[in-house]
Amino acid sequence: MKAKAVDNSIDYDDPNGGPSPMIFSSDLLTPDEERELLADFWEVKNELLRTLVKYFPKLRETRPAVEPWPMAQFIRTNITPDTRTVPTIRRLHDQYVHLKHRLASANIRLAAHVAKRFRHHALSYADLLQEAVCGLMQAIDRFDVSHGTRLATYATWWIRQTLQIAVARQSHLVSLSPHHLQELGLLQQESEALAHGGKHIPTPQELASRTGSSIEHLTHLQTATRTPVSLNAVLDDDSDFKLTEAMPDNESNEQRDCNERQEALLFLMENLRPRERKVLDLRFGLTGNGTHSLRQIGHLLRISKERVRQIQNRALEKLRSSAERVGWEASVLLG
Repeated sequence: MKAKAVDNSIDYDDPNGGPSPMIFSSDLLTPDEERELLADFWEVKNELLRTLVKYFPKLRETRPAVEPWPMAQFIRTNITPDTRTVPTIRRLHDQYVHLKHRLASANIRLAAHVAKRFRHHALSYADLLQEAVCGLMQAIDRFDVSHGTRLATYATWWIRQTLQIAVARQSHLVSLSPHHLQELGLLQQESEALAHGGKHIPTPQELASRTGSSIEHLTHLQTATRTPVSLNAVLDDDSDFKLTEAMPDNESNEQRDCNERQEALLFLMENLRPRERKVLDLRFGLTGNGTHSLRQIGHLLRISKERVRQIQNRALEKLRSSAERVGWEASVLLG
């Protein structure tokens, strides 16, 4: 059954210089109509490129190869308000836009159909449809008339590819590549198949065996796509206890560890001689007065640099021995 036409209006400059609305029908094209429209689109694209180079000789240095996609990029880059001041270029560009939008309107339902397949992801259908139309427009720019295939067949791949990239970038907190998105879809299908057939939740080992992936890879993939939870989320519906209140305070833990280390040092250093405590204090800044080099300590205590090193090593050895006797690790001292 023939669908009702949908009006898709764009503004373009008519030959008299004023804007005029163009209405495009979403009716499907017959194979003959599509071939004729694609042939006209290709001819206008070639003529527009030749005209640009003719009126603006500087563009010859960047003139692209006679291929659909490079030519479309060249036109997009070099059609500016300045170049459109040339009546011939403006007329050809208006025809170029008109034919391109007519092809897009005839295939808009294809884009909507492919977009529906991605509705189980986090993106809204409006966003999916917008991405699908972008993929359709890119397919029109890339399509080669000489291939002999239908535009819809070629455009389906580009629409699906555009949607996969959009979903991978926006659906999850962690950006996923299209390849990982395909793996995630396969994982979901296998999980549903196992759950339906065996009437039980499949284990990671079963999923790994069915998908041919390692358990570690599946775990990373599931973790990356896990739904984020707000820190202000309430843990229990019957109370106002929030997740932030259950999280450990790292700053408090660090302060507690620092205090414990300081107390351990003070306890162990009671067994050192006054000069040994002085050397360690100056060397490592135990009392908060900053660290000093061996040469600086020797100058303050009026002894040689080598003598300072000997006192330091002997004091550290005493501390290690004392820590071992009370069952502490040596790393707790100066860590």
